[in-house]
Amino acid sequence: MKYGNVEYIPDENGTAELVKCPLVDDWVSSIDCLENQGVIESAIPARFKQKPDWREICERCPFRDY
Repeated sequence: MKYGNVEYIPDENGTAELVKCPLVDDWVSSIDCLENQGVIESAIPARFKQKPDWREICERCPFRDY
């Protein structure tokens, strides 16, 4: 399924369980996604900050306020 331009796999209730994170172009659990929502650089694991515009990508993600 897709929400905006981001793929996700829903749980039995239709809520995103896995999200194809545009920061790493791979599946992450919804809790990993939520941890990045504060966009506090020191709290975000390095693997999510590999792209030069990682902060903007995260801020534009439709799952940011999901």
